[in-house]
Amino acid sequence: MAAPGIIYPKDYALINLLLLSSTRSMDMKNVMVELSYHEDLFNNTTSGYLLITDSMGYIESLHLTGNEYLRMTFGKTSNDPHPVDKLYRVFAINRRKLEENMSTESYTLEFCSEELIISEQYKISKSYKGGKISDNIRNILEEKLKVTEKNIIVIEPSYGVYDFVIPTMKPFAAINWLATYARPKDDKPGADMFLYEDKFGYNFRSLQSLMSNPTYRKYSYNPKNINPNDLNTDIFNVTTYEILNSFDALAAINSGVFANKLLSFNVLTRETKVTNFDYGDYHKQSTSLNKSPITNNVKNKFGHLLNETPEAVLKLVYSNFNQQNVGYIKTQAAGSTSNDIFAETYIPHRTAQIPLINYNRIKISVPGDSNLTVGMVIDFSLLSINPNMKKPDEFYSGRYLISAVRHIITITEFKTILEIVKDSTPNQYASPDNNSVLWQNTTKGVVD
Repeated sequence: MAAPGIIYPKDYALINLLLLSSTRSMDMKNVMVELSYHEDLFNNTTSGYLLITDSMGYIESLHLTGNEYLRMTFGKTSNDPHPVDKLYRVFAINRRKLEENMSTESYTLEFCSEELIISEQYKISKSYKGGKISDNIRNILEEKLKVTEKNIIVIEPSYGVYDFVIPTMKPFAAINWLATYARPKDDKPGADMFLYEDKFGYNFRSLQSLMSNPTYRKYSYNPKNINPNDLNTDIFNVTTYEILNSFDALAAINSGVFANKLLSFNVLTRETKVTNFDYGDYHKQSTSLNKSPITNNVKNKFGHLLNETPEAVLKLVYSNFNQQNVGYIKTQAAGSTSNDIFAETYIPHRTAQIPLINYNRIKISVPGDSNLTVGMVIDFSLLSINPNMKKPDEFYSGRYLISAVRHIITITEFKTILEIVKDSTPNQYASPDNNSVLWQNTTKGVVD
């Protein structure tokens, strides 16, 4: 059933929209034209803008200087159990212009989380010895950014114990740097952990953990609703879609999605190690949104698959593998060597995992739903445009991870725009017979 109180799919309840300045507080609902709230899985904080019309000179009377606060609360209904309820810092005025009536201005008040402002004001110079990266990140959130325990939602424990010295970095820059070393504490391969903020607060999680989330809801794109009198059909019907990334094999090769190579050099022991990343092996071991890989078994004219050419992306790093097992180091005092940073694990995997999750990326628009937040998994059913197939597209339908959310409220409607991504397909792409004469001649460039 639709939520009680909803008559139309784009209904909403704007409960609070209060601007606090150095002179007074003001309810902005009567001057609002558009409210936009944005979350992004690959950004540390949430942000947005408020578009208003002003015929009373509020910029002057409120003494707006970029040190104001905006409290906003909205949901699908007035009794929504989980509304978007945030306190933001207004940091800029943009798109200011005089309207045609010559007596009214319109402009946007740009806002962001207070932690982003604080992160730009301070820097960290601190050493962390013998701790987990997840614990270090929690410490930065609590001590350097003053994030309350209530607003730290999930900090997944990372694997391994490290010694770090943060060399005068801004807090979020330090967190992002630490996250590049982090490996999730489970039996899945990878180094895909990062910090983001959603409607509830801050999260430090891995992509594979997010991809194992249950499906929130199934959304379908149908040019015409099956039952125009069914409100539920309208609410969960995708109104528009745009495929942003379909596939780009050349970009994937150059970013190391299918294969990459790491050459690590241990300065202390003078040893080298070569580590190859193989997408075929990785897909078999990792958590994926759907069951099938994003490519098929096509061989080039040298007889190699995409995952068999690691030299496509070569990285060189100084590492500290195997230091504690070397004879002359064992005789040294305790603490003479640092904990293994496992560069051979996190660099090849992180190189592939971030572009892999964005290999298929779609932007969809749905009737406003304040429950939608980044990190959720949805099922998107895209109706095939093949007139002979009255069923969902077998490759672009399936489970998707929400990587970005934009809730847009205007005077008349509430809509939600999602960017959804996936690293796999529900059905296997067909593989050719690489041994056939036709295919061998084609790969070799034989025309006839």
